[in-house]
Amino acid sequence: MTQIILGRSGSGPALLALHAFPLNATMWDAQTGAWSKRATVWAPDYPGFGASAQAPSFATLDGLAATILDELRAEGVRQATVIGCSMGGYLALAFLRIERSFVSSLILINSKATADAEESRANRLALAERVEREGCGFLADEWHLGALSQVTLSQRPAVVEQVRDLVRAATPGGVAAAQRAMAARPDSTPLLSQLNIPSMVIHGLDDRYVSEAEARALAAQMKGARFVGVPDAGHLPNLEQPQIVLQAVDAFLGKRER
Repeated sequence: MTQIILGRSGSGPALLALHAFPLNATMWDAQTGAWSKRATVWAPDYPGFGASAQAPSFATLDGLAATILDELRAEGVRQATVIGCSMGGYLALAFLRIERSFVSSLILINSKATADAEESRANRLALAERVEREGCGFLADEWHLGALSQVTLSQRPAVVEQVRDLVRAATPGGVAAAQRAMAARPDSTPLLSQLNIPSMVIHGLDDRYVSEAEARALAAQMKGARFVGVPDAGHLPNLEQPQIVLQAVDAFLGKRER
C-alpha cells in the first residue's frame, strides 16, 4: 500500500504546509527554500495528488489529518506550526479537532472555518461525480479561471500555466475524495475562540470563493491573530504574490523564535 508522500526540507522546529485543492505540495516551492532556513518544512501530497497519486483515498478530513499525524510522529515530529491554504486550511482545523496540542501556531490562507452551505455542498458532490465520469481534464481548463485574480489571469501567464500543470497532476479519485470530504466537514468555528496560540490569516483580496469580510471575521475570532491582505491576488496568494506571503510568514516565524 502506497503511503502519503511527505516532502521534507531544512532543519529546526517543524512547519507543516498543507496544500490547496486541487493542487499539490509543489505549490509551496517559492516559499519552502526560505522557510527551510529556520524550520523543518514538511509538505505532504494528499492521496490522489502529486507524488501521492497512488495512495489510498480518504473519506474525511479528520481521517486524512490522522494519517498525516501518524506519519509525522513516526518521523519524531510532536508539534508543528501548521500553515494551510484553502482545503489545506480546512485540514489544519481538522488537526485542531483530533490533536489540538500538535498545533503550536496556525496560519490560514484563503480559507474559512464554517461548514459548506447546502448549495456549496451540492456543487462539491456534483463536481465529484463529474470528475469520476469525465476525468480531470476539464479542471485544468476551468478551475484557474475562478481561483486566480484578474491581474494574474491577464498579466501573469507563467502562474496561470503553473496552476494548470498542478491541476493536471491530480487524479479523478483524489479530486472526488477531496470534494466529498470538504462537503462533509463540520463547522470549526467553535474551535477558534478556544485557541490560545499564535495565529495569522493571510488573504488574497480578490478571492471569488472566500470574501475579504469572511477572512477578516475569521481573524477576529482567533485571539491576537494578525490579518494580512494581499492585493492583486485571488485564492492562491502564495503563487500570485509569493514574496508578500513569504515575508509575512517569515516575520511570523521570526516572532515565534523570540
